[in-house]
Amino acid sequence: MEDPYQVLGVSPNASEEEIKKAFKALAKKYHPDLNQGDKKAEEKFKEINEAYRILMNKGGGSYQQQGGEQGFNFNDFGDIFNFRGFEDIFRNFGFSSKGEDLRYDLDITLEDVFKPTAKSIKIKHRVVCEVCSGTGAKERETCQKCHGSGKVRRNIHQFGSNVIFTTNCDKCGGSGFVVKKKCDNCNGTGFVVKDETISVPIRKGVKEEDYTIIAGKGEPSASGENGDLYVVFHIKKNDSYTITGNNLKTRLYLDLRDILNGIELDLPTPWGSERITVNAGETEPLVLKGKGLYSKNGQRGDLIIELVVDLPKKLGTKELNEIEKAFGARKEPHISAN
Repeated sequence: MEDPYQVLGVSPNASEEEIKKAFKALAKKYHPDLNQGDKKAEEKFKEINEAYRILMNKGGGSYQQQGGEQGFNFNDFGDIFNFRGFEDIFRNFGFSSKGEDLRYDLDITLEDVFKPTAKSIKIKHRVVCEVCSGTGAKERETCQKCHGSGKVRRNIHQFGSNVIFTTNCDKCGGSGFVVKKKCDNCNGTGFVVKDETISVPIRKGVKEEDYTIIAGKGEPSASGENGDLYVVFHIKKNDSYTITGNNLKTRLYLDLRDILNGIELDLPTPWGSERITVNAGETEPLVLKGKGLYSKNGQRGDLIIELVVDLPKKLGTKELNEIEKAFGARKEPHISAN
């Protein structure tokens, strides 16, 4: 599709509120039920909706698409169209015919953040009954109110004028028929519960409580498309590293002799071994630039290594004497500007 920023008429640096405002204005203008018979308006409305879904990812206006995966923060239309009446229009004219979304909380490791992979999860959700093809009926007859069309006309006073809308028939729910005898397999619901195994892609640099959306893997609806599956990521606690923003932090415990003489060593990290050098007498934290977590723009934070002298808990007289031989007489604590 066209650049979603251009579709909504916002800049790539637009805030979440600016994106919402632009979407709200365009959706009002191009909604197909306010532009009866205008195919261009209908297509434009679909394009606006898709652009909004792409851009509203966690953390603001930037977006990423990898392998069909989309990350966004898709609030309900009551949040976007928060003035009275417009939400009802969306509900009455099929926009909410989409099935309910599902949520799955997935635990991942810090290693998963650096090595893009996929995890298999098992979800339990409803699917369309194969016996009745989702009708819920073993026997059925044509709805007498809508004469099988599934639609009725309504006159609504909205936006200062009377508008005639076509809506789903309230007697048959838009199906065009009424059930005389329920389907034995689904007990008339049109759906059965099923376990499904789904592969969830984990993009490089995913953060705590970021999420991805698996399209069409939510709950089905009787008259519309399936909802989506929201997979929310939780990074397991790591024994060696902590996360601070885009930075990784750790403590490196060294023998006093290594602090005094310096040392080179291979440090195990979540992405593999990293060669580091501790200079003789160095006590300040080591900062490895660009070795932290990935941000949404692809840049990386830093790896911060705190150097800690690994001293014994208690020294005996013999050990203290040996230290005095090596370092000379004990120096009293003192302060200095230099």
